[in-house]
Amino acid sequence: MKIAIDWSHTKDLTTCDGKKVRVENRKALLARLKKLGDGNMGGESRGEVQSMSLLHPPVAIIEQGCPLSILYNLLLTGVEVKTISNRATEDYRKEHDIVKTDEADARIMWELSENGAKLTDVTLDDKLIQMKDAYHQYCRYQKARVAMMNMRKAHQRHYRGAGESIVILQSKLTNHLAPDLSPYDIAIDTLKAREKSLIKKVEQIGRSLALFEVGGESTQCLKSKYDVQPPIKGLGQRIWAGIIVTANPSTFKCLSAYLRFCGLTGDVIESHKYNRHAKMLYHMLAEEVMKQRDPTFRPIYDKCKADIAEKHPDYKKIHIHNAALNRTATFLAKAIFNYIRGKTGDESNTRVESMPWLQSPVVG
Repeated sequence: MKIAIDWSHTKDLTTCDGKKVRVENRKALLARLKKLGDGNMGGESRGEVQSMSLLHPPVAIIEQGCPLSILYNLLLTGVEVKTISNRATEDYRKEHDIVKTDEADARIMWELSENGAKLTDVTLDDKLIQMKDAYHQYCRYQKARVAMMNMRKAHQRHYRGAGESIVILQSKLTNHLAPDLSPYDIAIDTLKAREKSLIKKVEQIGRSLALFEVGGESTQCLKSKYDVQPPIKGLGQRIWAGIIVTANPSTFKCLSAYLRFCGLTGDVIESHKYNRHAKMLYHMLAEEVMKQRDPTFRPIYDKCKADIAEKHPDYKKIHIHNAALNRTATFLAKAIFNYIRGKTGDESNTRVESMPWLQSPVVG
């Protein structure tokens, strides 16, 4: 069984299995594919269906350039994943004079897969998929560690830390009311060690893909396949790996879609429909750029900060600081998007300082 998937960053996914076209959200599609991958298709007995699914496992077909998160989630369902050239879909539409719609693209991909179009296998052995997996686990363990640290603090606050009141109790009671925080400490240390090993794995894979190289002829051959790190002072390997995994500019068709996905436009802030991890990464990058005094982006932060303070005298310093960081993050996202999409001219030696759209920042 083949299922063609027309993907989108913000909209629901459109699928075609040769008979029916569906529009479903990612969660529903993944649940359906997992059910197919497990062999729970109904009709025959479970054993017969499972043996059939092993001989003919379901195949998910999706266009090249789709986000790593979609490929990663599809692979976890247990189905085979294959990519098809988006150029092939476009050529088919033009040849048959078909209006571009999500439903039409899903049908076209299914038809092409049935008629011998070239399909590329995607497996868990792919290095970018491995980096996505390691980074995903890193974020999970980090979240668990932070939660455990907060629980430890709450437990400690319940006993007022280790203040004078406990000292008084200790002198009167054999079993004094003092908290034993060692279980928290053991868990925190274990989670921290796992975080460290996973982020090292992410960085190791990134170096093997030359993701952390900055320009130069040695990485020119890789730029067509992978994204080389822009030369921004403050952009470290961890943040860059997070951007590649979470919000890779090469998978977006236009800048406005990228900014909306990263939560850097006013409309998505109100609707809350954006990727919170991507927004956090660009906020962290803006902080690092400000601290490291990047020659291009630190002046943008300073200009934004002064402008916000002048327009909003009632704002507190922390509000002014955060608002300036948000605006700086928007400029950073624009710069990284245009750098990766090759809009700066010579790709073999592109410098952020030469980007013309950043020379005269407009502070709104």
